[in-house]
Amino acid sequence: MRSINLPVAVDPDTKFFQSRIIEQLTIADELRAWMQHNLAANKIPSVALKGARLSVNFSFSVVAWSKQTREIFYSDAGAVRTEKMNRCTMECDNYVATDEAVYCSKLTEVQEWPIGWPANNVLKS
Repeated sequence: MRSINLPVAVDPDTKFFQSRIIEQLTIADELRAWMQHNLAANKIPSVALKGARLSVNFSFSVVAWSKQTREIFYSDAGAVRTEKMNRCTMECDNYVATDEAVYCSKLTEVQEWPIGWPANNVLKS
């Protein structure tokens, strides 16, 4: 199993990963838009932010195909099913701080897909 920790900056000028300067991640714009939407939905003006952080720990492993898997994966040859699957576990930890309060939350999500998938011209439904 491999594991990496990815702190995602809400500030568009912050471009660090594990203390190294990196190019801006594509997902950062989506996360910033999500954050701005949630701030507005909770009536928190963005100027009130004193700090915000999202940290994601990714763990990668190979597991046996789960009988509970309901997703169907397709390739040009039809439905794909393998004996083993790739698994990505994402453990998210974040906080938002204002002068008045600190909001914290955690989320764990698991994604699985067949070994060798996707290939060219593969669709998932």
